[in-house]
Amino acid sequence: MVSAPGADIQARLKQMGLLSPIDPEASSRWRPAPRLETIHGKVGGFLGNRKANASLLLQGVKELLDKDFELREGVATDKFVYSRPAADDIIDELASRCDFVVTAIAD
Repeated sequence: MVSAPGADIQARLKQMGLLSPIDPEASSRWRPAPRLETIHGKVGGFLGNRKANASLLLQGVKELLDKDFELREGVATDKFVYSRPAADDIIDELASRCDFVVTAIAD
């Protein structure tokens, strides 16, 4: 029997002497969005961290996704402080307008 992906991730990390990068407090408050069957014709959000290379990277990803999946719209925005989570109003706007969001942190 094959276990679900990540089912024993904590044990595997411990065995390798690694710490989990997942904040246990955050993981108890958030759950992943359901996976989309396709992004064809969807509205994509592109969230950057106000660094020049993040904007370049996200613009390139947006162009590729638009070319390959004919996005209905691409909503680009930046969070206010690169080292902090995006403000609730930014998250709320992306959640209300977008079917999916791509984020990048780059220098």
